[in-house]
Amino acid sequence: MPARLLVKQQNAVVDRPADQLSELRGEHPCWLDISNPQSEEFDLVAKELELHPLAVEDARHGHQRPKIDQYENHYFIVFYALEAPSPGVVNYHEVSIFVAHNAIVTVHEGDFSARRLVEKRFVEGHLPTSGLLLHALFDTMVDKYFEVVDQFGERIELLEQFVAEEAGPNLHRAHAPLRELFLVKRELLQLRKTIAPERDVLQVLVRGDIRELRETGKRAYFQDVYDHILRVTDEIDTFRELTSNVIDAYLAAASNRLNEVMKVLTSIATVLLVLTVVTGFFGQNWSFIPYGSLPLFWISMGVTGLIAVGLVTYFHRRGWL
Repeated sequence: MPARLLVKQQNAVVDRPADQLSELRGEHPCWLDISNPQSEEFDLVAKELELHPLAVEDARHGHQRPKIDQYENHYFIVFYALEAPSPGVVNYHEVSIFVAHNAIVTVHEGDFSARRLVEKRFVEGHLPTSGLLLHALFDTMVDKYFEVVDQFGERIELLEQFVAEEAGPNLHRAHAPLRELFLVKRELLQLRKTIAPERDVLQVLVRGDIRELRETGKRAYFQDVYDHILRVTDEIDTFRELTSNVIDAYLAAASNRLNEVMKVLTSIATVLLVLTVVTGFFGQNWSFIPYGSLPLFWISMGVTGLIAVGLVTYFHRRGWL
């Protein structure tokens, strides 16, 4: 998708060539969207707006931590847009944003739904200033976070239910959900590492440190986005704790199941040990024992059976079996 320069004029938003950004932004709010950081349009805009080489390098290579950097004539912001096209799949879109006087430049790979929604609102004339445009970008991207986090909550709830149902004799079947729980926990950690630093970015916007965004009454908009970021972070922490609790519950159930098995095996071993003592006594090669006596054989077998039944009854009454 080629770079698009959208210019807010009095009655409409029009497309202009990307090389006209520097001359149009003096009178009209402009938004230049670049979907290929390696494109020639980005090189041209970086030269015209005198973007700092370090910021250009970060936007071009990506894999940056969310941040906001101040330079002489512009600000550089890194923010993330998230999408969950299917359960268990999260797509991370790194968005580099350059904020200059009356102009917003967004640089990213490919496309994402939040950008399309903001473009629709901008074209319809609902975002008359660059400050409101920047707020709409942040607000729309953060609103998508709730959809992603809610999917994690549904996955954890299903896994919790499965582990609870299989915590009895069929606990061995719960190995797959346990692996899935560890996977969810790792994904939540990655999600938090991505979202949590964005609070610092929004704090700068809330304080009004960016001179280009010091519009009367506009700081409250960024405060609202900041509150949403806090809510998302709290939900992630809650789901991480819930995942840990489900894992602990599984391990406790597995330990209890192992104890039950060990009780049964120990009881069986104890019964066999006593029977071994009895049979071992009669197995000694003593001359006074009539080994050929059939009545004595049945008596010894009866005694052995009575001892076994007695031990089993005793263990059962004590709750060991």
